[in-house]
Amino acid sequence: MFDGRRVLPGRPSVLVTDGRIVAIGNLEPEGVPVHDGRGRTLLPGLIDSHVHTFEGSRADALRFGVTTELEMFGDPAKLADARRRRKSLQQTRESDLWSAGNGVTVPGGHPLGTDWEFPRVQPDTDLDAYVRDRIAEGSDFIKLVYEPGNPPDRPLPSLTAEQVRATIAATHRRRRLAVAHVEKLRLWVDTVRFGADGIVHAPYDAVAGDADVVVLKRSGALVVPTLSVVDWGAGAKSLLADPRVTDWLSGTQTYLLDQEPPDRPDRPDFLGIASANVRRFHAAGVPILAGTDAPVRANVSGASLFTELEHLVRAGLSPSEALTAATAAPAEAFRLLDRGRVAVGRRADLVLVDGDPTHDITAVRAIRTIWKNGHAVDRTPTD
Repeated sequence: MFDGRRVLPGRPSVLVTDGRIVAIGNLEPEGVPVHDGRGRTLLPGLIDSHVHTFEGSRADALRFGVTTELEMFGDPAKLADARRRRKSLQQTRESDLWSAGNGVTVPGGHPLGTDWEFPRVQPDTDLDAYVRDRIAEGSDFIKLVYEPGNPPDRPLPSLTAEQVRATIAATHRRRRLAVAHVEKLRLWVDTVRFGADGIVHAPYDAVAGDADVVVLKRSGALVVPTLSVVDWGAGAKSLLADPRVTDWLSGTQTYLLDQEPPDRPDRPDFLGIASANVRRFHAAGVPILAGTDAPVRANVSGASLFTELEHLVRAGLSPSEALTAATAAPAEAFRLLDRGRVAVGRRADLVLVDGDPTHDITAVRAIRTIWKNGHAVDRTPTD
């Protein structure tokens, strides 16, 4: 049993009542269903710390053991229902959702092509009022975009440094977390200096120097590397070749995983650079959280978290540390205090897998049973 931080000694059992864990130990309860876990590992429900949801994606996530998702930009119209559902212990076929709702960005800036209109920051926008309005419409935390000049062939406008500072300050006045979309190292370090609580991509244009790592470590900011976004489809190909995964994919997931990123033979080694940064950050003790940025660039809710965990292990995390990055660490960082651990009093979001992913991280693909709120999840794919 991996409790989110460590493997518990012996072969303890978990007793679940009314959707919560009520006891852990050498239990022999009478009158309740018993599930045989011999040769398997019990994990907390997984948490993906960077997604963008759409109709059906939360069901796709849950079928692969991702019981909670943190959305880094999304339509606020769905947030009231998401908040109601995540408080419930009733049976469900969807992951629970926390969301930034509308992010903080400028006209013409990232992201492009959203299917809903939302207010964007103008030069004279009162950012304190802007942040207040985002929280009023349901944002659980604030996500801002600081990415001038990206992509290179179509430079995008962005918030100014002063607007980034003001957004973070306004967020902190309301005791919420401020996280940022930043991909380039120079801006990345600046955003950490400005007080961001986390950056939801690892820089992939340059490897951080010692001084950069010191700034990050001292800030206490977390990092969601999203290495799956820069692996250029390698993770998707791996999933599509694995029957432990393909048998449970929806048509939507298969379609998205099958999308080939555009051929760019002269592109830098984005994955190598970003992974080197993760290795440096992790060695310095920076909190690393697992996130996929699904459905961006051949990533999907649920299954792509497996490849993200594998990327984290290749970047220097142990398998147990990678599992923590998808369980206890995001629960603590985002104050989700009823989940992320196998512990008495926690919500019974649990995943049973064949083998031992604390030694072989790929074993997390071999899901035997998922429980959400103490109820077994039907893994039949739907569209």
